[in-house]
Amino acid sequence: ASLTAMAYAGYAPGHRVVERTPLERALRAIARPETLDLLERLSKNVARAPSEAKYRKLKRANATIGREIFDDEHAMRAMMTMGWIAETIEGSECLTLPRGTTTTMREVRAMDEARTALRRRLEEEMRAKIRARAMANDPRRAALREAVEADRAERAVREPVTTGSRAAARGTGTTVTAKEVGASGSSGC
Repeated sequence: ASLTAMAYAGYAPGHRVVERTPLERALRAIARPETLDLLERLSKNVARAPSEAKYRKLKRANATIGREIFDDEHAMRAMMTMGWIAETIEGSECLTLPRGTTTTMREVRAMDEARTALRRRLEEEMRAKIRARAMANDPRRAALREAVEADRAERAVREPVTTGSRAAARGTGTTVTAKEVGASGSSGC
């Protein structure tokens, strides 16, 4: 991932924004962990044995390959980004990785990071569904939600505040400094 230094856009000084590579963007768009698992396994095979021809050709006729890769546009985009070529060989759709093109462990790590991010997102969505279901079934929460909505509606019909605050006279009007009351922190100077 390349790092780009930002001038000022509300970020803290020195903040850096990580720009994702096309491969990382394609991997993050994949919606199924199983697809990322398969991509990682295929890439590891090529990375470990780059001269092995059986790892460099994927056929759509294989049910798992067809479902997880060929039927997923983001998986196909990731494969193309890594150098795989879609072609028809002897009447069947295939993805082939040309000789001299390899996958690296960097790409494998990108797949692992995308899978971790996807699993976190799916877990958060599940927790959100559970929270929503719990809130819908809890009468106390429903009553609280109704009270909040009623307050919001009441505030909406009030006239807006159009005058500023006014000073009110308080006490004797004499000003006392911290030094005069002995709270200046110095040794009586």
